[in-house]
Amino acid sequence: MVKIIQTIVAVIHDKDYFLILEKKGTWKGWQFVQGAKEKGESWEDAVKREVKEETGLADIEIIKKVENVKADYWFVWENEKIHKFLTFFLVKADKNDPITLSVEHSNYRWCKYEEALESLKYNKEEFKKIYRTLKKMP
Repeated sequence: MVKIIQTIVAVIHDKDYFLILEKKGTWKGWQFVQGAKEKGESWEDAVKREVKEETGLADIEIIKKVENVKADYWFVWENEKIHKFLTFFLVKADKNDPITLSVEHSNYRWCKYEEALESLKYNKEEFKKIYRTLKKMP
């Protein structure tokens, strides 16, 4: 039996800066806000909930669901095979707003594209595509 998890990834930015979080726990590294969409929850509500849970940010603007960027991967957790699908969103926030990290993360930073790309543990190729999409927007 395979468990399927639909997950949001919120690429949060303020002008030329991107918010990345340092994950702790089962693996360590830098990532964007990410979390599972709950049953019956809309994509937008999942983004708002995960951003609030992981950063404390409530005053955000969901710019767009990035339709041309998708990712998925397989893993085993507690003897269960899991297929995780990632759906990416471009989100705007104010980098001067205070951040309150969840227990999943030990640190955060706002950084320019190159530093964010270099720091990410996963989703680097997806971030490159999202950055190109952002640069084409007015």
